[in-house]
Amino acid sequence: MLSFSVILQQYSRRVAVLLITTFFTGCGVQDQESRLVQKKQPVVSEDIARFHQVVQNGSVLDLKAELDTDIDVNSPGRFEETALMVAIAANDLEKVKLLIQHGADPALTDKFNSTALGHAVSHDFADGVKLLLGLGVDRGYHPKYPLKQIEYDLESLNALEIPMPRELTEIMSEDEWNESVKDGNRLAAEMGQNPTVEPLISEVQSVEVLELFLDAGDHLEQASNELKREFTGLETDETFRALPADYRSYKSPRFGTQNPELMDNPFWSDMIRIGCNAYVARQHFDDSDAFTTPGAVWCYDRFGSSLTRLEDGRFVQIGGEHEDHYDPDFFIYNDVVIHDGKGAFQIFGYPKAVFPPTDFHSATLVGDAIYIIGCLGYSDQRKVGTIPVYRLSTDSWKIESVETSGETPSWLHSHRARYDALKNVIRISSGELLVAGEDDDGMLVPNEEQFELELGTLRWKKRR
Repeated sequence: MLSFSVILQQYSRRVAVLLITTFFTGCGVQDQESRLVQKKQPVVSEDIARFHQVVQNGSVLDLKAELDTDIDVNSPGRFEETALMVAIAANDLEKVKLLIQHGADPALTDKFNSTALGHAVSHDFADGVKLLLGLGVDRGYHPKYPLKQIEYDLESLNALEIPMPRELTEIMSEDEWNESVKDGNRLAAEMGQNPTVEPLISEVQSVEVLELFLDAGDHLEQASNELKREFTGLETDETFRALPADYRSYKSPRFGTQNPELMDNPFWSDMIRIGCNAYVARQHFDDSDAFTTPGAVWCYDRFGSSLTRLEDGRFVQIGGEHEDHYDPDFFIYNDVVIHDGKGAFQIFGYPKAVFPPTDFHSATLVGDAIYIIGCLGYSDQRKVGTIPVYRLSTDSWKIESVETSGETPSWLHSHRARYDALKNVIRISSGELLVAGEDDDGMLVPNEEQFELELGTLRWKKRR
């Protein structure tokens, strides 16, 4: 059984993320005041307050009149939101264009480090997103301005009531949960002091806006699971069709025996179609001894999987992990799921020796093959100075290992990859590398280099 301290630590982190995403990050300017829990509020002049009010509620003629004065178009409001962000919240494209014409800076951020594009995404304002992406604004990778520290008020945070997740009711008391919430609050405050940015595609809410980000160069796997399901045509159906006998036969993950092996079965198909986690399946089939009976339940609710769109409208999802090591259903997968884009799919498995468990890799389509590069994997898989590279045929679905040489990025994961057709290279950036450390496991460090894999020679080189 997992120790309570491990469970508490992991759920404290989840509480912190929940607090920030629910109450703070990316909140629209209209509802920020009711959600904000901060120690200090800036004083805003009456002129700026009036200007923002005109942007929000006035006519275009009213706004033009304001802009003809000496008003600073980039003056921040109470939460450091700009007039451009206010116009975006109002879904008023004409005002957005007018403000930009008069010098509004779309790279400025509000109190929570959200840019104009971040506001457009949070309001699902497709026209605004399209305009801003056309201007080449940052999409959550390289902010123009330094990130701001956020001073959260712990007393106010602790006053928020966060209900205990249902899955924890059998393993911790209400008092233990409340203590976990307080730990999460402290972690939220620490995260405010050490802000980071994430790709904005992860916050996109609609297929229309998702297409805009994909056209701009973002990767599909960075979108939310809910949106990826909609995009790949998976239906919304929470009904299990598998019988208890199917669950008992197929509940455990397993590797394929051929390259590839078709592994469709009623229970795995349900898990993909429904999109639920392993806990829900255990509950449905009265198999709730997760912490006393070792062994993961097969699950399609994963982190670190890749999702690649083919030219014919199909989608290829590769590997990924369910939860983390503390969870009884933690498992890293090596399967490939082919979606037809209309709700149907096939599951292919592979021998572990052919294609090891793979997560947080990149998957780059080049012709009739997908190059699978990098991996986090289990700790015993990782080797300093090497990087796993595999090639998946989109005709046969066979996977083969690719031997590379040169200036190898050492066991890279969570990176970005893009194919450059002119140079016939796959260009790699960001992510984390495994380097030699004080113990045999090595240590993970940020990758600050760019690497290129030359597909003609299969040699790596650093981009200088």
